[in-house]
Amino acid sequence: MERAIIRDLVCRVLQFIPQLTKAVNFAAELDCILSLATVAHQNNYVRPILTEDSILEIHNGRHALQEMTVDTFIPNDTKIRDAGRINIITGPNYSGKSIYIKQVALIVFLAHIGSFVPADSAIVGLTDRIFCAMGSKSMTTEQSTFMIDLHQVGTMLRHATSRSLCLLDEFGKGTLTEDGIGLLGGTISHFANYGSPPKVLLSTHLTEIFTENYLPQCEHIKCYAMSVLNPDGQTSNEDITFLYRSALCTACWCSK
Repeated sequence: MERAIIRDLVCRVLQFIPQLTKAVNFAAELDCILSLATVAHQNNYVRPILTEDSILEIHNGRHALQEMTVDTFIPNDTKIRDAGRINIITGPNYSGKSIYIKQVALIVFLAHIGSFVPADSAIVGLTDRIFCAMGSKSMTTEQSTFMIDLHQVGTMLRHATSRSLCLLDEFGKGTLTEDGIGLLGGTISHFANYGSPPKVLLSTHLTEIFTENYLPQCEHIKCYAMSVLNPDGQTSNEDITFLYRSALCTACWCSK
């Protein structure tokens, strides 16, 4: 009797599959919209402006997750237009390089899914892809971090367009310094040779690419450094205070 009742109930429910599916999809979409609205209200997000121009302007952008884990989060600006589309960011460890480039990608992604974004204002050009070479080990345990980086960078070099956003975090550090410099310099030169390069954010410790002239002199390349406070010119790392602010590095030849 129990099996007969359940079978009859299943048959009745199956008659309303289209209506139930539509109701579930509607509830899921409403749940996503309410979640985005709640987070935006609680964390002072702003409505971004999406444009067909291939630009990116963010004023006082923040990392959506990192700012929840610290007492004070230092916001940063981002401005990428026709010139200066390849942004090279240097600075000591723990100065905020990786967080900065990740926050830019998160803001672009949130804007494209219809969410408000963690910033004072944001103008986001339509982006077709976001490519990342962040040293992730999630692809397979049979590959080294360096091999994963090579695979990810190779993918972005083959498929990135002028509307793409490319993130490279410490690319070239997993091999010999000389080889890493060559790979990094070649990657930057490849992007610079584009007629209209993708928007590139690249962090590195391999500052030899500047001193040895491994990079072409190109208006598309701009260099930034994460600001630190070093009182009395001390060289000890213990005396450094991280300011977590990106600043245009006018001392670099590529920024002149």
